[in-house]
This record gives sequence, C-alpha cells and structure tokens, in this order.
Amino acid sequence: MRTILLTQGKEALVDDCDYDYLMQWTWFYHSKGRSTGYALRAEYSNGRQRMVRLHRVVAERFGLETVGKQIDHLDGNGLNNCRGNLRTATNRQNAGNQKRQHNNTSGFKGVVWAKREKKWRARLGDAGRQHLGYFDTPRDAARAYNEAALKYYGEFACLNPV
Repeated sequence: MRTILLTQGKEALVDDCDYDYLMQWTWFYHSKGRSTGYALRAEYSNGRQRMVRLHRVVAERFGLETVGKQIDHLDGNGLNNCRGNLRTATNRQNAGNQKRQHNNTSGFKGVVWAKREKKWRARLGDAGRQHLGYFDTPRDAARAYNEAALKYYGEFACLNPV
C-alpha cells in the first residue's frame, strides 16, 4: 500500500500496482462539507474542465463497471482507494453506506429528536424518509434504525454502534 500526497495535508491510499500510474497526475483533496473527502484531479478537453475522481480511475483499472454506477468505499473513507475497499453500488446502496452526518445531535444515524412528541424518532433516510417509530431513548431508536437498514440496504448498511 502506498500514499499519494494531496492538498490540505491529506493523503490518499492506493495499492502498489496503481501507484505509478496515478502519479502521472497531480491530485488534490476535496470535501465540500461532507464527512469524508476525495482525491480529485482536473482534466481539460476542448477548453472544458471536468473533475476526475481517483477512486473511479482505480475502479476502472481493475475492471469494475463504472458507467451509470457509483463507486462505494466499503469502510466509508473516501481516501482509502485500495482495490479491496472499492465496489460498485446503486445510488440507494451508496446512500445506505453513508456515515452519520456531522451535524447530528443524537449521536446515531437515522435518529432525531421529535419535539412535538418529546421522543426520539427513528427514520430511514431513503424511500421518502420512512418513519420507523418513536422511542424513549436514542439507543432504542438506533436499534430500530439498524434493523430497518439491514433489511433495506443489506451488506451496504452502515449501522449504529449500539
């Protein structure tokens, strides 16, 4: 495993077999307010600029179908671009593997305080904000979220530590 230095003091991890190929470009760190950031580079064609994501380049190099697909990081770390950490995913599957939002106040993914009911509400973020119920403790709501996430997202579910 090798590291590629990015801007902002960040590093991207890649397998040894991809390192030399990827080093022909300059990569930079980009997070755009997300909980994880990604390694990107600019590519110019016909006077137009487009951004190329390092994890998509790696995925294409080892044969993953990328057209119309998302590339998901198993561990949720957008800077870990080792081949064993990448897989194709639908939009729904990729959403299921997202971690808890940084502005979350309950400490659990899919759990919010319901002011009117004065209880903790569990909801699944996909499928039109599916309501899972109200609970006395955030931990109970997190368990309900985990159960629904496993059913809905399967192996892509990012579960709460309860």
